[in-house]
Amino acid sequence: MRGPAGAKPPIRVVAVDDHPIVLAGARALIGATTDIVCVGTASTGSEALALLEREPCDVVVVDVTLPDMNGLALAAEITRRGLPARPLLLTSDGDRGLVQRALQAGAKGFVEKRSSGENLLLAIRTLMLGGLFLDSYSALEMAVGSEPGPTETQLGTVGLTPRELDVLRLVALGHSNKEIAAQFDLSVKSVETYRARATEKLSLHSRAQIVRFALSQGWLSGD
Repeated sequence: MRGPAGAKPPIRVVAVDDHPIVLAGARALIGATTDIVCVGTASTGSEALALLEREPCDVVVVDVTLPDMNGLALAAEITRRGLPARPLLLTSDGDRGLVQRALQAGAKGFVEKRSSGENLLLAIRTLMLGGLFLDSYSALEMAVGSEPGPTETQLGTVGLTPRELDVLRLVALGHSNKEIAAQFDLSVKSVETYRARATEKLSLHSRAQIVRFALSQGWLSGD
C-alpha cells in the first residue's frame, strides 16, 4: 500500500511460519494497517532466507519452531549474512532462557502468541525505529527470572557519565556500536570505551544482563 506523496514508505515485513492459519492471520492483521505491508511469507527457514535475499524487508516475523531450522538459527543466519531484516521471534514459550538465547542469536524482538495482535504491530513498529521489543510476558521473565543484584535494585545508574548512560541505553535498545557512533558523531573505538566503562561500573557481563538492567530502569517500556 502506497501512501500520499511525501508520506513515509510502509514498513516491509516478511512472515515465516509453517502453519498456514498463522500466516493468514498475520497477513490480515498487517493488511488492516496503513503503515505496515507484508511483502511475502515462507514456511521454512530456507525459504525465508531465499526470499529475504531477493526481497529486502525491514522486519521478519519468525516462528521459533520451523521444519528445517529453529527461529533462533534463522535469526543468527540473517545476522551472519548481513541482511537488513530485523528478526522478531514469535513463540508460545517465553521462558527467560529462550529469550536470552534469542537475543544472543541476533533477534531484536520477542512476542508470545498469547499476546494481542496489537502487540505484534507495536513490536514491528518498535523494531523499525531501531528499538528492542520484549512483550510484557517475556519482559517479566527477564526481570524476575533470577535474583536481582545490587546493581539493579540499589545502584541504578549512579556513577555513569551522561555519555556512558546514553551509550548503554542504545546498546540495550539493540543498536550496534557503529550505529551509536554515527548518532553521536563518535568513533567506534570511543563507543566501545564508553560501553566497556559503563558495563564495568554496573557489573554487567552479558547481553542478557544489559537487557535485564534496562528493563529495571524502564528503558524498554516503549514510552
